[in-house]
Amino acid sequence: MGEGSALPVGVPVPWPSATPPTGWLKCNGAAFSSEMYPKLAKAYPTNKLPDLRGEFIRGWDDGRGID
Repeated sequence: MGEGSALPVGVPVPWPSATPPTGWLKCNGAAFSSEMYPKLAKAYPTNKLPDLRGEFIRGWDDGRGID
């Protein structure tokens, strides 16, 4: 996914095992090379991945009032 897929580069995707697919990075707060991953750097201009360890992906409330 990512390059050539329906998902934009940088979208976090839940993965059911400890090892991500080849070419994918874990959302563990690690720094990455903008030269090696220029499209990812556009999504994360600090060149640091989000740290989603122990967290869950949650949809935006968008005025629903659940928060």
